[in-house]
Amino acid sequence: MGEGSPRVESTTQTLGGEIALVRYELDALLAELDRRRHELFDVRAQLRRHALGATLTGIAFLGTASVGVWLSVLRQRRRSRLTARAGRLRYALARMTEHPERVAAEPTIPGKIVTAAASAAAAALVKKVLERGVQRVLEPIGSATRDSRPPRDTALSKAA
Repeated sequence: MGEGSPRVESTTQTLGGEIALVRYELDALLAELDRRRHELFDVRAQLRRHALGATLTGIAFLGTASVGVWLSVLRQRRRSRLTARAGRLRYALARMTEHPERVAAEPTIPGKIVTAAASAAAAALVKKVLERGVQRVLEPIGSATRDSRPPRDTALSKAA
C-alpha cells in the first residue's frame, strides 16, 4: 500500500470531514457563548428581565438602612437622657473605686509599639490614596493641556 492508495485517501477525507464538522460545532458554541456573555453583561436588559427582584432588593436595602438610622437615633436619644447619663457616671465611679490602679494607666511597651506601627501604616495608606487621587484628578487636565498645544518642530529645537 503506497501513499496514494484509495484507503489512505479515504481515511484522509474522513478525518478532514470530521475536523471540519468539529470546527463548525466549535464555532457555533463560541458564537453562543459570546451571545450569552453580551446578554449577561447588558445591565439594562437584566434590569428589565428581573425588574421585580431588583425592585424588592432595592426596597430591602433602603428599609435596612432606614431601620439602622432610626435605631441609631433612638439609641442616641436614650443615651442623652439625664437618667442614663447619671447611671453611666455611677457605673464609672464604681469601677474607679474598685480598681484605682486602672484609672489613667500608662500603656505597656508592646501596646505603644503596636500603636506606633498602626499609625505609621495608616499614614502611609492615607498618603498613597491621596497621591493616587491627586494623580487621577490631574491626569485629564495634563492630557488636555498637552493636546491643545501645537506640536514643536524638532528641527528647530535641535538647532537651538
